[in-house]
Order: sequence, then structure tokens, then C-alpha cells
Amino acid sequence: MLQFLQRLLAALPEAITAAVFLIAWVTPARFGPNYVKDLTLVMAMEFIVIHSSIFYAVIAGVDIARGKRIAWLAGLSCMYLVFVFGFAIGYKSTWPIFAFAWLFASRFLHVWLSPVSNEVEAKRMVNMWAVSVVAYLFGAFTVNLVTIPNLGMTSAFESSMMESGGTGWNSGGAHTTLAFGLMYFCILALAKFAMSGPAKTLAHASGRAQLPR
Repeated sequence: MLQFLQRLLAALPEAITAAVFLIAWVTPARFGPNYVKDLTLVMAMEFIVIHSSIFYAVIAGVDIARGKRIAWLAGLSCMYLVFVFGFAIGYKSTWPIFAFAWLFASRFLHVWLSPVSNEVEAKRMVNMWAVSVVAYLFGAFTVNLVTIPNLGMTSAFESSMMESGGTGWNSGGAHTTLAFGLMYFCILALAKFAMSGPAKTLAHASGRAQLPR
């Protein structure tokens, strides 16, 4: 039961994000044009999180002093925050900053919930990075190759978004971005649920993998 709850908590942030995309796609009027427009920026912020997470995994796996590791992580975070603040300035909104913070915390929640050795933690982060890359590419290609239903995103609603400066993932409309987000975060939630386990189990599995045959 405890293991199930641990897996559930690890997958919860991505499940919540996927639910937000679903609600916005089915009943966009609940949020309004401006909110849905901001929601389409989430996938851009997620791309930055994906790009940064592999470097965090590398730093996590390096055997260095804790103070130096924190300094490296802080420096890397500052570098990526430059891009995030660039989005915020370009869109004249603080939404990209909050979106990045939520996505970043969501990405590493399972690491904080199940602290393990540096080596195991790095492997776990690399595995999640690989899943996120595949899921991102799968979602991006799918919404561009498959006809995506509008559901609640009517032409009138998308026109109101365009009037306020909103854009979608591609020329197909904002509903394709919402479908993209729904698919992507559902895959991540399922992956985290499957991959997140008790720290002892993961550490034990890692130890067995290192034993000579």
C-alpha cells in the first residue's frame, strides 16, 4: 500500500497537468481565451525542462563535494532561467516563470520523494529524460499528422484567442497544443507511476547490477 501511494504521489503532478489540458480542451470557456493562450506556452517551457534535466542528471551522478554540486546546479538553473525570463519579457507575462517552476518541481518530485544514492538517482533521472524525449516527439508528430478534434475549442473561441495574440502548436489551432499537452503529460504520469519505487528496492537493484558475474 505504501509503495502504491509513493508511485501515485510521484505521478500526481503530471496527472494534474494533463487534467488541466483536458479541461481546457473540452471546456475552454471555463478558463477563458487568455488563460488557454497562456496554457499553450506550457509545452515551450516543458521543452526547456527536458533540455535541462539531462544536465541535472549528469551533475547528480558526478562524485563531487556537496557544496560544489549545489554550486553547479545553481549555475545551471540560472542559465536556464535566462531563457524563461526571455519568454516572460517577450509575452509580457509572468506566466512562463510560474509554468517553468511547476514543471521543474513536477519533474524532480519523484527524486525528492525517494532519495537514493547519487548513481541510482542519476540513472533514474536519465530514464525519465529518455521517456520525456520520446513522449515529446511522439506528441509533436501525432498532432501534426493526425486530425485532432476541436471538442470545446470552437472556431469562435480560437478566433478570440488569436485576437488577444494567442497561437497554437501549429497552424492547426490551439486545440492541437492542448491535445499535445494531454498526451505528453499522460505518458509522463504513467511512466513515473511505473518507474517510481521505494528507495531500498532501487538501491538494491542497482547493487545487484554492479556485482560481478
